[in-house]
Amino acid sequence: MSNSFTKVARSHVFFEDAPGLKRYYEDWAPGYNGDLADQKWVAPRVAANFVHLLASAYGSPDTEIFDAGCGTGLVGSFLSTLGSYEIDGVDLSENMAAEARKTQAYRKVFGGVDLSEPKRDERLGQYGIVVSSGVFTLGHVRPTALLTLIEYALPGGLILVSTRGSYATETGFEEFALSPEVRELATLRFKLPDANYIAEEGADYWVFRKNTPAR
Repeated sequence: MSNSFTKVARSHVFFEDAPGLKRYYEDWAPGYNGDLADQKWVAPRVAANFVHLLASAYGSPDTEIFDAGCGTGLVGSFLSTLGSYEIDGVDLSENMAAEARKTQAYRKVFGGVDLSEPKRDERLGQYGIVVSSGVFTLGHVRPTALLTLIEYALPGGLILVSTRGSYATETGFEEFALSPEVRELATLRFKLPDANYIAEEGADYWVFRKNTPAR
């Protein structure tokens, strides 16, 4: 078993322990990209291409992107090669956020933001597209964090979420995604099942559209 595989696996034990998860990523930040590349983690590239497609099909030239759980900035880095996007990001770990800033792909990045908290960070607004890659995985956030992501989307905005296969099975993500609690706020537009994610297993990619209040 490789050291990089062990590093990834050890990050999957922090459900309901955000401080522990934050400490783990603070230490992991310098070697994170190398370890994930070793495990053939393609999720950020898939997500960036997906966002680019959504922006091209449904957005406008001034569509702003929010990278929820941006990590070291891989999604933003890939997006910056596809178009001129205004991207803001947040991460639980200050050190991961610092790595994301180094990419210069982001307009602003804040660390110390816990996406499991059911509220939008007051320093940030709402966005045409919200993307979250690698956050809905074991030991990180529960499916209810989807409600937080919806808060960051403009009315009519799109929310793209990847859910690692084992996570979706263990947490019942699909049941929650289709629940009245979610449907009151956003509508599932489509799901890309069992797509490329990491060498060990695939993931589902979900696209929701935030409901527009009735006039």
